[in-house]
Amino acid sequence: MSTFVFNPAVPAKSNDILLGEGIVKNNGTVIGATQGGSRLEIDRNIKVIKFDGSYGPVKSLRRHERRVAKLIINFLKINYTNIAYGLNVTVSDGSNATGTYKQIAFDLDFESTDVLDNVTFEGYKHDGTACIIRLENALNLGNLAWELKEKSEVVLPFEYTGFYTYAAPTTVPDEIRDYVPT
Repeated sequence: MSTFVFNPAVPAKSNDILLGEGIVKNNGTVIGATQGGSRLEIDRNIKVIKFDGSYGPVKSLRRHERRVAKLIINFLKINYTNIAYGLNVTVSDGSNATGTYKQIAFDLDFESTDVLDNVTFEGYKHDGTACIIRLENALNLGNLAWELKEKSEVVLPFEYTGFYTYAAPTTVPDEIRDYVPT
């Protein structure tokens, strides 16, 4: 009787372990603190090209029909500045008997100035080397959902989507930089 031996793949070095916390930036400026983790999603639709007589998928006969990258950031810091990053809003000054405030007015039209040049998540590995996820031409297309719970911090998830450009409609608007120790 043979015995089954389970050999899990264990990271050989600590630089193989990516930690979940990191910094979120827009053009190098820190946007805000996060809580509850962040997430990268790449939604792909790959078309398999079929031809008469083939019994299944054939190597090299496939192409992308759709590829959309999203970076979901759970912001703990919520103020008029980071709400305005990547949303179609207008921020104006106001004052009343209670004090001065910033008014955030949501716009129905999308302007080219609403799109951020880039949104970057800078995470770190167990050994301190960086792993950077970057979306170009990003806009928050997710719904706004503020959960107001007793004795709990409000976390506002932003769903940034990377956009292709007119000049380069097949150049992917996202990249991952996995730095290696020197």
